[in-house]
Amino acid sequence: MGTMDTKSHRINLTQKRKAENGQWHFYPVQWDGNKPDPRLIIIDEEPASWKGGGAYFLDWREGGKRIRKQIGKTPRGALDAWRKATGVANGSIPDDGGETTDGATDTPGISIEAGIKQYLEAVEATKGLGTHGSYKTCLTWAECHITKRLVNRLNRNDLLGLFAAGRKEGLNQKTINKRVTVVLNMVRHHDHDIKLKRGDWPKTTEKKIEVYTNEEIEKFFAACTDDERLLFEVFLCTGFRDREVSHLFWSDVDYRLSRISVTAKTEPKYTPKSYEIRSVDVPRSLLDKLRTRQKSSQSLLVFPSAPHPTRKSYGGGIDSHMLETCKAVAFRAGFNCGHCHGTYTIKRSKTRKETVPYSCKTHPRCERWFLHKWRHTFASHMIGVLGLKGLQLAMGHKDIATTSKYLHFLGGDGIKEKVEASVLAKMIR
Repeated sequence: MGTMDTKSHRINLTQKRKAENGQWHFYPVQWDGNKPDPRLIIIDEEPASWKGGGAYFLDWREGGKRIRKQIGKTPRGALDAWRKATGVANGSIPDDGGETTDGATDTPGISIEAGIKQYLEAVEATKGLGTHGSYKTCLTWAECHITKRLVNRLNRNDLLGLFAAGRKEGLNQKTINKRVTVVLNMVRHHDHDIKLKRGDWPKTTEKKIEVYTNEEIEKFFAACTDDERLLFEVFLCTGFRDREVSHLFWSDVDYRLSRISVTAKTEPKYTPKSYEIRSVDVPRSLLDKLRTRQKSSQSLLVFPSAPHPTRKSYGGGIDSHMLETCKAVAFRAGFNCGHCHGTYTIKRSKTRKETVPYSCKTHPRCERWFLHKWRHTFASHMIGVLGLKGLQLAMGHKDIATTSKYLHFLGGDGIKEKVEASVLAKMIR
């Protein structure tokens, strides 16, 4: 690389990726000022966002011949390699906020890759598996968009760049904000703080809490088998999350105190969210049905994995069938909205898969029916019974602000009758 002639020909950056016709092609990377931006690839003279699956190459001419060298698969790694190659060839190092192309800096620091790895190890040791997986997704995405090499070189502009990248990709603003927050946590974990200015955080709109109506619940239960009905009665009367229900042991059911608890398990390994162990009082009628079921049960689990409702050969995990079961029952009950469309993959053989379109008019895939909606329904009914603090404990919320979202369900009884009897209503002719 030291013999590159770059005085008359610059070193270019390209990405090899599969085109729509299935053929592999080399596409140039867009340039931003005097350096390439590997996050944008020029296809048909238009910039397209980077996507995984393709490799980056350095591209230059030497002795009248074109030479290519593969350098990696991530934008940050590609830019690092381009900087190093250009610096070696020119005998100088491009200035990028005090960062050198070979990774040396005036102030030594940990690399982005190593910083993320160490932070995730700390998260894994102190938080649940779900949190670790979520943080890993956020940081993997951010790593693809961060072009600097070291954690202690990141600044406010880099975070604003992540906000912009998320919007270009069409991500939900709450998702973008969460990912930037996780990056900030990672940075602070390594004793480097980034100060954002007032107004830097884009505002988000709170999503309306969806609950099932009494009429929907009655009709849904009428379409259930006995086992299905008991499963969703537990969801409704406990407000438990899906993994809390799927990891429910018979030992968690206290018939004497009329309570069902969320506890940690060693086999199968399970840790409640935020490591919270809690108990919820449930109706005696539900406990009577559980007692009857326990007499014929051969499992430690109250709801061991049942056969998948649409894929009979599907092995799946301990709770993989519950969402599909909910949608299947809703479909039988005639609740599908008829407007949900998408595709799903069918495995035709060991080597061949087929993508099949669907509509919830004909398939049990309606997005209006999901497991967390049972939890919202429980909270909407019980906030008037338990009060705000009591509901916080029952739901396992760390922050009472999360529970306060359900306050608007208080005092709903009789409101419509009062509105109809009001002076304003009488003025309408």
